[in-house]
Amino acid sequence: MLLTEILASVRNLVNELSTDAGALLSDSGNLLDFANDAAEQVVLDLLPHMPQMFCITEDVDLVANTGSYTITAEFLQVYKVERNVTGKSPKEIPIIDPLKHQFYAKTGETQEFPWGVWFLGDTMHVRPIPNVNTTGYIKLYLVVPEAAAIAAGGPVYIPRTAHRLVVYWAAYLAATAIGVDPTRYLVLYQKRLQQTLKVWRDRYQQEPRFLRESVLDRMVYDDREPYYYDTEWPD
Repeated sequence: MLLTEILASVRNLVNELSTDAGALLSDSGNLLDFANDAAEQVVLDLLPHMPQMFCITEDVDLVANTGSYTITAEFLQVYKVERNVTGKSPKEIPIIDPLKHQFYAKTGETQEFPWGVWFLGDTMHVRPIPNVNTTGYIKLYLVVPEAAAIAAGGPVYIPRTAHRLVVYWAAYLAATAIGVDPTRYLVLYQKRLQQTLKVWRDRYQQEPRFLRESVLDRMVYDDREPYYYDTEWPD
């Protein structure tokens, strides 16, 4: 949805269509603020279930005998850390609890590649400290603050099917501001949120068309009739 469509939908819901000077809602004032607030709320509700939708990546070059690296992108959360080396399969690098990092490091210990990282603010620390230079060894998956941004073309990162959530939450805020019972808008929000998460949970799931017998059954005599399972599977 375009930003103008979101604002118009909020007006329709709360039945406050006037755009005259002095009206209760202003597209460039409080209504725009409600929409921005709503986008932040939607991201907070969706983030635990679909963090990959709100991520960017940043590659980090390893420098010999250097254990700390500044992350250049602003971020809300480090979602995942991966090994990113040409000729090697991607592999997740464990994130160490920063309050327990002392249990994972030895003074003077170095090796070619680190096996763990920990974060303090915008600084990433690697352990053990690398003893060679490696370009782009680490790939960071970062949840960015821009996830909650609304441009003229609409929400930047929020999935299209969840745009209506921004409308419902903004309507809740607008109704509260103008003294209208906002309960109905919370009901709409919760219903759409529930449906959005339900669809998303099933997005990558696949179920087999046929059920194959167990390993034990395939190794021993089986007197079942063949129509109970697919005898040609997987041919």
